[in-house]
Formats: sequence, C-alpha cells, structure tokens
Amino acid sequence: MALEDTGHRSENLNIKSFYGRLLRKIWLLPLAGVIGALAGFAIYFAAHVVYGPARNYETSSMLYLIFAPDDTGEVYDYYNGYTWNTLMSSDEIINTTMDYLKEMGITELASGSETPGSVEGGVTRDEVLGSVTASVPSDLRYLVITVGNTDKDLAQAILIATDKSLISYGDKRDEFISIKLEREDDVAKLETITDRTGVATALGAGIFIILVIIAMMLLDAMDDAIYVPEDGERRYHLPVLGVMPKKDQELPVRFKNELIACSKKILGAHTSIAVISVADTDENDTAAEVVDSFKNIVKGTFNFDRTQIKALPLPGTTLESYRDISECEGVVIAIPQGARKGTSVEHIISQLHKHDCPVLGIIMTDTDMKFLNWYYLR
Repeated sequence: MALEDTGHRSENLNIKSFYGRLLRKIWLLPLAGVIGALAGFAIYFAAHVVYGPARNYETSSMLYLIFAPDDTGEVYDYYNGYTWNTLMSSDEIINTTMDYLKEMGITELASGSETPGSVEGGVTRDEVLGSVTASVPSDLRYLVITVGNTDKDLAQAILIATDKSLISYGDKRDEFISIKLEREDDVAKLETITDRTGVATALGAGIFIILVIIAMMLLDAMDDAIYVPEDGERRYHLPVLGVMPKKDQELPVRFKNELIACSKKILGAHTSIAVISVADTDENDTAAEVVDSFKNIVKGTFNFDRTQIKALPLPGTTLESYRDISECEGVVIAIPQGARKGTSVEHIISQLHKHDCPVLGIIMTDTDMKFLNWYYLR
C-alpha cells in the first residue's frame, strides 16, 4: 500500500509564522537595496565612463537678460527654453558663433564631415549646434548655456564663442537692452554622473530587493523546520508535548504548565521512555541535555520513580541503539525550533516504526520564546 505523503513537501504554509520570521530578516531588504544601488552605479559607470565610448566633457555659463519694453510699454517676456534652443540654430546666432570660433583659431569644417571636432582640426556647424543646450530656470531673466563635447578644449571654446554670440545678439535685437555674462566655467569637466546614472542606481536597488524577496520565499518553501508546535503536529501527526526555551531565556508559566500536563497525561502511563534528539552529533549529546532540562522543568510534578526517562542515541548510530530503544515502551523526539531537520525526522520516525518502537510525542527544544509569545499573543 502506498504511503500518504504527509511530510513538509505537501503541507500548507503557515502564513503568520512565515511573516513573523520574515520581519526578523527585514534588515536584509535595505541592505540589498544599498548593495544593488552600488552595483547599478558601478556597472553603469564602468560601461559608460571607464570602458565606454569617447568621454563627454561638460561646461556651462549663465547670462542675464535685460529685456526692453515694446511699443505698449510692456517688456518682452515670451522667451523660454524652447525659444532659445530654436534661436541657437538661427543664422544670426550660429554665424556669429562660428566667426568667434575662427577668431580663436578653430576652422569650420564642411557640413557632413565625419571628422570629430577638435581645436586643432576644426569643427562642423552641426557639431556646434549639437553640443549646445539652452535652458531657462524659473526666472526668465536668466539663460543657462550648457555645452557637451567629447573634446575638452573644444567644449570650452564653443561655450566662450556662444556666450559672445549671445551678448552680440542682445546688442542687436530690439527686445533686449543688453545680455550680460553672469558666470562662465573656466574649464570643461568630465561628465561622470548623468540622469541615467540615477536610473541605473535605482534600478539596481530595485532588482536586488526583488531578488532577495524571491530568494527568501524560495528558501522558506524549502525550509523543513518547525517553528510552532502546531507545525510539528500537522506534519508528523504526533502530539507536541511542549516547548523548552533557549538557554538564555525563561520558560513562561503558561508553556511550563502545558509541558507538565501533556507529559503527565501521555508519558505518565509508561515505565520506560527513551528521549532522542535530532540535533545529536558525535561530539554533542543533546539528548542528555534535553532530559536534564526536562527534569528540571517538571520536577516535583512528575513521578520519575514510576516513569524512567533516559537519553539514547539516534537509531542507527550503533546496532545496539535499535535494541536499547526497543526495550523502552516509547520514544520522545526532541526537535530544535528552526532546525532544518524535517527530512531527518521523517526518516527517524520511519525507522522507529519498522522496529515497532512507538513514538509518543515531540518536544520542541531551543525555542525562541519571544517569537512564540508574539505568535500566540498578537
């Protein structure tokens, strides 16, 4: 007859327990965000600056616009960023800009030339136009000129020529009394952080946070540990006699009484009981520690003269272990809270059944009482 799969692989997720444990690891999310942001920034910086195409240099200036009144006495105020970017390609401004570049020793290359612009080799009119961006802040009286170019010296030369051209433009146009230079960078600087750097940083943070959440959910799906007594009862169809706290914690009266009452009812009718611990190793006899702690908790309320409780090694540790366990009337399995021993417990129970050793129940050891109090009382 096929055995019904009632192990951890087919059980439903304990949502409250899951989120309680997730909240205790919530610090991983901001950490993942920081690591992801740094990774996104580093990848973008490396791809676009260190190992990317030609570097881009940027320089800027600010001009102050003094508008003249029109025929009605109102000042001209219809100049905005779009207007200025359109005007930059007008013959009146670009021709003057190219003239100033010639005065600086930079020749104008023929339109359509694919030669990259430089101070020594010259520059096309299209490259000059493509390098210049005009913007108007909240105050329409100010105009910001930004020049970006792969040649550091050429970028600075284009800025100077453009500023002079705009000042000349202000002297010629009736809409202005004058255009004055408020500020001008002395040298073009390497553009290392752009708007897309921020996007890459945010994207890296988001991706890492999502990956950590997915990883936490996958790890929990594969987690065969028990965290509350009901998990053990649903999984193994065995009563959980009670819980025993971590060494640095006290067992609340409520949980102490539960352990005493269940032990007297389930174990009290037997004369010899074996306690085995799934946490046992060759170097660490945790079963003996469990028995000592159990006796200390239930002392004065449990008849140890009638019921002998002794620690034994896990079945299969030695050939004699099967005989020693079989001589007892029942077995209690100690399972540490959060220990990923689910498949090991299933195997131990299977071995005990094959040797006609009844499993009387489970004690959940090394229990975090703060978590258990939160789980039951909130």
